[in-house]
Amino acid sequence: MQASWNQPVPPQPDANWGAQPPSQPEANWQQAYAGVPGQQPMPGQPMPGQPMPGQQMPGQPMPGQQWGTPPGGPQPPKSNKKPLIIAAAIGAVVLLLVGVGFVVFSGGSKKSTPADAMQAYLEALAAGDAETVLALSADQPGNTEFLTEEILKKQIEHSPITDIRILSDSGVMSMGSVHVSVKFGETVSDETVQMKKTVDGWKVENGTVKLDNFDQNNPAAKTLTLFGQPVGDKAIYVFPGYLEWASSSENMEVEAKPVLLNALTGYFSLYSTDLTFKLSDSGKQAVKNAITAAIRSCTQSRAINPTGCPQRLNAWDAIENSVSWGMPDLSPLEVDDMSSYSTDVRFKGDLVYPVSYDTRRDGPQTGTQDEYVYGDVDVTTSPPTVSFS
Repeated sequence: MQASWNQPVPPQPDANWGAQPPSQPEANWQQAYAGVPGQQPMPGQPMPGQPMPGQQMPGQPMPGQQWGTPPGGPQPPKSNKKPLIIAAAIGAVVLLLVGVGFVVFSGGSKKSTPADAMQAYLEALAAGDAETVLALSADQPGNTEFLTEEILKKQIEHSPITDIRILSDSGVMSMGSVHVSVKFGETVSDETVQMKKTVDGWKVENGTVKLDNFDQNNPAAKTLTLFGQPVGDKAIYVFPGYLEWASSSENMEVEAKPVLLNALTGYFSLYSTDLTFKLSDSGKQAVKNAITAAIRSCTQSRAINPTGCPQRLNAWDAIENSVSWGMPDLSPLEVDDMSSYSTDVRFKGDLVYPVSYDTRRDGPQTGTQDEYVYGDVDVTTSPPTVSFS
């Protein structure tokens, strides 16, 4: 039976089964298969280059022999796997460093629930870890001037963050919320805060508070400072908690509602804090001193109606520049607080001036002059400036 090209030749009975058959001389092998050039092979004879029936193609294994190098032949050199091992080790180190970097940047592992994220956020806030607090905020601030660890330390030193309690949480798709209660100092902040799911896990949607809309039409706003730094007219960002508002003028102080978790629940601005400027204790005394000095200065005049002063002598025959004004009792004066739209402090009251003067007809006269005195004090100057109306 003739062998097929793609099928092995059936083994022939042989006493030396599996032994290597003796090789034929190359010249005979070529002669046996070459045929006559230019002619077709005889019937039963293979095409040129084809083996005779029962013979093997060069390099084809004999029955019972595997493909590859003949038994006893040289083996290929073993591959050197050392470079691969080194490369794999370097890759592992790189992945480890990348993983560590991610953990540091994100403040730890991804937060799988809104509650986990809120807990981590408040714990970082309480610990004064500004970097982690920012990493747990989905929306990043426009500037970080007041978001430093130094300022956060001042916030928690004044009002420590304690008693963190997650009351409930929910999350649908990429949005969620957490009902949380926490104490800032002695003040309890109980709010439902919006959360957001990102590629880095759940985060607080707005972890910082944006304050803007500073009223630059009010001169007092230009003196506003936060933790000793001028605020100016730009938007600023702060962490929830105690805020040290003040004025660059020692005559004024600032009052405002606290900025706690309520500031994370929606739109919030400086107006939301009801920030107001008031006279400081030193400012109140400075205003009184300024009014006293201004009235005393006016009494130094000898005029019937001193320029820029509140008093005027009502005596038709008084001789000009013969008037001697005495210092009135100032206790009737009332001093208002500062206006929300001005740095001027208004004052008013009925004063009685002691007075003596000469007349053309009756000679020297002595008496009193009643005056309703009112005016304004500009507290942005030092000392404050008094203007009589």
